[in-house]
Amino acid sequence: LGGLLLLGLAEAEFYREFQARFNGLVYEYLGHPVIVGGMIWDGYPVLPYLLIWAAAALPLFFGIGWLSRRLLAEGTPGPRLGRFPLRIAGGLLLAVLMVFAIRGGIQNEPLRWGDAFFSQHAFANHLACNGFFTLARSGWDKIYSKQESWAKAMPKEKALALTREMVLLPGDEPLQAGEYPLLRRPAPTPGLLPGRKPGRPVNVVVILMESFSGRFTGALGSPDGLTPDFDRLADQGVLFERAFSSGTHTHQGVYSSLTSFPNLPGYEYLMKMMEANQEFSSLPMLLDRQGYQTLFLYNGLFSWDNKEGFFRQHGMERFIGTEKYENVAFRDPVWGVSDQDVYHRANEEFRAMAEKGPFFSVILTLSNHAPFNLPEPLPFPRIVTGDDREGRHNGMRYADWALGEFFRQARQEDYFRDTLFVVTGDHAFGGNPPITPMGLSRFHVPLLFYAPSLLGETPRRLQTVANQVDIIPSILALLDLRTPHQSWGRNLFSPALKDEGHAVIKPSGGEDQVAYIEGDYILIQAPRVKPELYRFSLDFPPRESANLLRSEPERAARMEERLQAFVETALVSLRNRKIGVPAEAPLVAEQEGGALSAAAAGTN
Repeated sequence: LGGLLLLGLAEAEFYREFQARFNGLVYEYLGHPVIVGGMIWDGYPVLPYLLIWAAAALPLFFGIGWLSRRLLAEGTPGPRLGRFPLRIAGGLLLAVLMVFAIRGGIQNEPLRWGDAFFSQHAFANHLACNGFFTLARSGWDKIYSKQESWAKAMPKEKALALTREMVLLPGDEPLQAGEYPLLRRPAPTPGLLPGRKPGRPVNVVVILMESFSGRFTGALGSPDGLTPDFDRLADQGVLFERAFSSGTHTHQGVYSSLTSFPNLPGYEYLMKMMEANQEFSSLPMLLDRQGYQTLFLYNGLFSWDNKEGFFRQHGMERFIGTEKYENVAFRDPVWGVSDQDVYHRANEEFRAMAEKGPFFSVILTLSNHAPFNLPEPLPFPRIVTGDDREGRHNGMRYADWALGEFFRQARQEDYFRDTLFVVTGDHAFGGNPPITPMGLSRFHVPLLFYAPSLLGETPRRLQTVANQVDIIPSILALLDLRTPHQSWGRNLFSPALKDEGHAVIKPSGGEDQVAYIEGDYILIQAPRVKPELYRFSLDFPPRESANLLRSEPERAARMEERLQAFVETALVSLRNRKIGVPAEAPLVAEQEGGALSAAAAGTN
């Protein structure tokens, strides 16, 4: 208890300095005891704190010691608590009560750090966290880290230079480059929305569709006929045919798409981890600073994967999950309401929000997920395959139908003509053939930018390799917002983008492999294992080469170096808490027709 009291006093100064509860920085400082010890002694009131600690700890120590001896000693009057069986029973009861309290009572998931983020005020949220837990968890992650071979692949300066070469485009203006790896003001790209009316703001809606696989999408060449509604939308939008999810789980798809941060080894479930308790360069935060209303709609529980806890900290104002839908067409006891219910509510919300000003919203769907419990009767003839593909095919077709219904309703609304829609899959799913040992069928998703009245109705099919981390810089470019951001992707619409594009992907779970896609090549890397290089095609049927490591060693070496540099820089930046947009960064950006409002402003 005395040690906990001392840590509690020390954390007050830690928070004053870093505006955060105890975290991995503590262990970094412990690695330099002489320097840090001298700094603490000279810069902080050490003696007064020690006196306060002694005044509180000594009476507590002696008081608890006396009480323990009185209660637990054999032969004392009253209940004979010293008896061995009672001690065992009491200890077990105490352990059960502690686990119950630590878990947060009876609920679907245990408490996570994000559950403390209930307020728009950062201090209130930080106050609700447990500094001892965050310190212990950071220590656990440090001891059992899976990322050291990636984090030390090359000198950090070289890794940073290569990463900037991969991500920054000509005309991007680096900001605070000595401290933040990719913070920049993007190059101007006016005129990307030719149908935009001067002075009229553009709403943004990102639709992340559960398991919406490119390998089953007609617009990308699938012969299965499961996506007629999406295919019609693609005929009026900009479709990236070689787009890849960052991971193979919804968790990675959500944070990569909405924060433009990659899926890293050991951080596949980043939104649940302590490292996520820092500011990301998230799309809701960036648009909130521009005066946008923000809303997240989802079929199920936002506690799953800590979605609400994470995004409430990053600019999302409102959340509509399963408990907030009424008079629904269908509600699954596990996954929540159906996609059509989510889209119906979204249309109502967008109509109301548009009357107040510009809005940004995320729709995350769920119906296309095993066990594929769908509303009956289905709004289309049931697909009968006679095998285990039947549920998947009907789930995919229903997700497509619900998307089409949403747009049929949205086109009747006034907000539609001023809204940019981005539609993609959170991830895909496995299938035959898997396409290279990485199983690209699990990552290949459609990526559609859709706004007929803004982009024009002439469809475009682009072969540039795209990744979910490219969504934010592309949206900001389409809006002509030159607000500073630190995205780990690139503006897919930039005229300066001359290469075939690239993507860094990683499967979920305990797999250590990470892959780097560049054009139609993929390099697969795992720690202490020789990389593998393949050439692939996403045609129907797809094709892949044999391992080209020996026949194309120069390409393999260059791709390996770029992959290692990108992953290392991202890992180091995450650990050092340098992945967001600092408050002192210049946040006022110029736009055709005047200046944009911002929640905070400064100078570089």
